[in-house]
Amino acid sequence: MTERNTNNAAVPAAVAEPLKRSRGGLHDYSEAKATTVQRVRGEFLSDTFKPKITLGCKTLTFNMSCVNLFQGCQYVSISIDESNLRLLVEPTLDFDKNGLKFANVKNSRNVPRLCTTKHFCPILFDFMKWHPGAKYRILTIFQEFEGKKIMVFNLDEAQQVFSEVLSAKDGKKKRNTIVNMPDDWKGRFGYTMDELEEKTRVKYSNTLLTIDHKTGERRDNNSDHHPPTAEELIHKQYGGLRQRKEPKKDA
Repeated sequence: MTERNTNNAAVPAAVAEPLKRSRGGLHDYSEAKATTVQRVRGEFLSDTFKPKITLGCKTLTFNMSCVNLFQGCQYVSISIDESNLRLLVEPTLDFDKNGLKFANVKNSRNVPRLCTTKHFCPILFDFMKWHPGAKYRILTIFQEFEGKKIMVFNLDEAQQVFSEVLSAKDGKKKRNTIVNMPDDWKGRFGYTMDELEEKTRVKYSNTLLTIDHKTGERRDNNSDHHPPTAEELIHKQYGGLRQRKEPKKDA
């Protein structure tokens, strides 16, 4: 015996039966954090107006929704969390030596700006083993810590985007966009709540890297380190403090 759906297609009763199950509402919110519950990925839903970054081999762009997260700010700083494959983006001042102008002012409001990054993006593409002919699009995770705003981009959740121009029979050209999802997204709707909490957690003490200006050695940032003195700050970009030579004593 079979049942028919609204499209008049035959549906086996054995398949349709599970769809009639009803569990009612939640007894407790902890049920929403069960390992059988997955939060559907934003990328699987409409992401047109969601904050995201687009990375090319030599350019990067934050969309309008990203710009709106940092109201009144045109410059950001970018940090790399190599161990967890994340970009951390924070608002900064226009005179910050490590700042990037990510927005322009037009008609008294901030608008996205195409950022040319001829050195940073090629290094990032090589690090992630990304295809140089593609662009990579990542949705933002926005967080605040004691009034400190930060955008987090998980590099391993980047969507690969290829654009191609096709010629129609009437001679007109049409742009076609191909979007490839990461392989580990297949077979799942998204992450469980516990996985999401772990993936978005940012620990400044052990995720940011510092680079020794003399040796080039990379090491974890130690948040317990003493605040730099004014003299240390002055000489930092030149490799640190120089030891003062004692004057030679006359024989």
